[in-house]
Amino acid sequence: MHTPAQAPRSTKPIGLTLSRAFTLIELLVVIAIIAILIALLLPAVQQAREAARRTQCRNNLKQLGLAMHNYHDNFNRFGATFWRSPWSDPGIIGGVNDWTNGTKGSWMVRILPYIDQAPLYNAMNFAAETPGPCPNCHLEAQPLPGPSGKLIRGTVIEAFCCPTDRAPKSNRDDPNWAKSSYAISIGNAAMGAQPGCGQGYTPFLGNSFGLGVAAHADGDRAHHVSGIASRCNWAASISDIGDGTSNTILVGESLPECVDHMWAGWLHFNNVWISTTAPINFPIHCQGRPAVTETIPGCHDWNDHGYAQGFKSDHVGGAHVVLADGAVRFLGNNIDYMTYQRLGDRRDGQVVGDF
Repeated sequence: MHTPAQAPRSTKPIGLTLSRAFTLIELLVVIAIIAILIALLLPAVQQAREAARRTQCRNNLKQLGLAMHNYHDNFNRFGATFWRSPWSDPGIIGGVNDWTNGTKGSWMVRILPYIDQAPLYNAMNFAAETPGPCPNCHLEAQPLPGPSGKLIRGTVIEAFCCPTDRAPKSNRDDPNWAKSSYAISIGNAAMGAQPGCGQGYTPFLGNSFGLGVAAHADGDRAHHVSGIASRCNWAASISDIGDGTSNTILVGESLPECVDHMWAGWLHFNNVWISTTAPINFPIHCQGRPAVTETIPGCHDWNDHGYAQGFKSDHVGGAHVVLADGAVRFLGNNIDYMTYQRLGDRRDGQVVGDF
């Protein structure tokens, strides 16, 4: 009887399978595909992150607008910056310039209780006016309670910081100054510039209509300023906004590294105020940043007030503002200049139009 031949026994180990390895070319192709996908996805990821940062920035401004209105409900005017009370020759004490002695803090100090910062506000001694040792030292030298030794003015407040702003949250040269990315609008004011730079952008709308505005919005009376607040000791009530709260800028973005009067921080009285005189995002040689292409030779330094002291941001294409009615808007770099000036002036009586 014929017996079929048995199949040869397999020499492959039981339970194991042989796999074919990638060749070098296949591996390179896979790496190239992954690199292409990353290159395609990275801009989308960055855009998503910036969209989130913009949303947070808008939320910050919304919070500041609400805080200002809550303050207005209690005091019948928006928060003001106070240098001395009563007003007397800014910076002159016995013939000597002194911009710190006797200060009462910026408008941002006024609204601290309305942005969940009441303990910080309550830690401030507003009665102290001497430059001497604490606890009687003036506001800008007062320490936080406790043994930390840190100053009140060095407290970082997230609601005052736009996450898109590339600047550190504290001053580069002095970390005891915590920054703000936002400033109140003094309107379209005559802003002096460095020698050779004239008076910056013209015309100044307030002067054009015979309403009058003081340089830098110095003063403690309504006619000294076309915007919401003066540089010192005055701020508007809603009844002072003749053009309507939906047609007037209350607060907007700016960059501390690019503006002379934002170098210190949120507490400093001679800080966090901006005019609408310079166009939005006018190119400036900012501290710690690369130089820019000059459009007006010699007039792009961060302390050229007629050009630098304006609203600006690290967002692409413009900057956010909160209007006096609490609405947050994004104003583009190419907004019509006169429309922008009319948004800065609370009482010019001119039609703003679309923006």
